[in-house]
Amino acid sequence: MDLKLSDNNINENYPGFNEIWNHRPELQNWSSSSWWFFLLLPKQKTGYGPKQMMFTYASRVGKEISVNKVWQKGMHLNRKREPDEFMTTVVGWINDGQHVHEEIVHQPSLARLSQNQWLEAWDEEEKYGASIHASKEKELEINAKFEGKEGYARFKIWTDPKSEFSQPQITDIRAVDNKLGGTHLVAWRRINFSGEFKHPCGTEQLEGIGYFQRVCMNVPMFPWKWLWVAFEDGNVFSMFIPYFGSHIFRRNDNFYNPILERTKFNLMPTSYFYDYTNEKEYVFSKIDILPIGKNGKIDRYKPQFTVYAENDKGDYIKFIINAHGHAQFLLNRRVIKRLWETKFNYNEFMVKVEKLQGKLGDLQLPYKNMGEGWGNLEYTWGLSI
Repeated sequence: MDLKLSDNNINENYPGFNEIWNHRPELQNWSSSSWWFFLLLPKQKTGYGPKQMMFTYASRVGKEISVNKVWQKGMHLNRKREPDEFMTTVVGWINDGQHVHEEIVHQPSLARLSQNQWLEAWDEEEKYGASIHASKEKELEINAKFEGKEGYARFKIWTDPKSEFSQPQITDIRAVDNKLGGTHLVAWRRINFSGEFKHPCGTEQLEGIGYFQRVCMNVPMFPWKWLWVAFEDGNVFSMFIPYFGSHIFRRNDNFYNPILERTKFNLMPTSYFYDYTNEKEYVFSKIDILPIGKNGKIDRYKPQFTVYAENDKGDYIKFIINAHGHAQFLLNRRVIKRLWETKFNYNEFMVKVEKLQGKLGDLQLPYKNMGEGWGNLEYTWGLSI
């Protein structure tokens, strides 16, 4: 693949954007994993659903790792740095509104990442894989291409440089000696996108809004819940909840019974609602996402969840989300000379908001022009060490 390097960095005023092209190998250790993750919700008749798409680069340190039982080598800690070369798996799915097409692309390959603002990962024939490049003409814009056996995605993402909320933001958490452990995250919390998407049922030209992040986790992957919802008027709501419980030992696909599923300890949960029209952000400190069971069971593929968030100012939001689609990545790692495998179950539920209630300042939810809410819930369990 012929890679053209940029002679200058037109985004030098946006440090978060620059960090997309560097996953901090100097901080990585035996437990590290890196992800470049696109979640895209096209504009539709009733807001931003039910169609949606996800594409990602998934990388993990280790001699032998697998994504959905396809085994490959993992990242090496001692490796070439510019461009940074490491093993990855390019994966992605498309929900066309009727069906979830998993593994539109699933390609293990060698990735090359340059601080000249590009990331490439293709098979030896340069047929399947992905590339993302910073635009040379516009600030805060990326051109992306994901190609697989079942379809493709060719799109661009961008945002208004004047919107502080919509600029890529850095979170740097160091656990030990201000270096080891923790997480280094670039979150682009609200993006615009447009492009062409092909799946087994057809080809579509789509545009809408979404979320992007580049994250490097330098700790073992343990369970979390992450929700991102877009409302018809362009507002977004999100929460992230790392948690501990017996879920960390679960190695199969099924939910526990509702009581055991709700029994856990949340670790540093965060949440926000962004009023896009008025450019105002509300932050919540008391939050949770809890599964709803019927007759002592939780639907494996189309579960329901209650969501609530509140803060000390009296702002709150609560609703139910109903899953209408499901995609899954099983992430395994062989340890102790193949005598044992760690297992991490990464579920993504495409969801719709129901029974919304809330109050943000003097504003009662739902208000007249808010419209329907659609989004994505990550609900993970297991442990990858």
